[in-house]
Amino acid sequence: MKRSALPFAHGARHALPRDVAFFDSYHCSRYNTNTGRLTAAMFHAVFDAICAHLGREGARRARLAK
Repeated sequence: MKRSALPFAHGARHALPRDVAFFDSYHCSRYNTNTGRLTAAMFHAVFDAICAHLGREGARRARLAK
């Protein structure tokens, strides 16, 4: 698969064969967080989407609430 088949967009989900998914996120570098390109809410939203894809909605939040 060519890289151009999966154009980057923060928060994007790319469906691959056999129910595999590839999720995009900006790197949590100091530059991206200090400039606001990536906020904590944006980063957490990607992991919420991954949990939802895996059928584990709320799993991350429940773990963080402990």
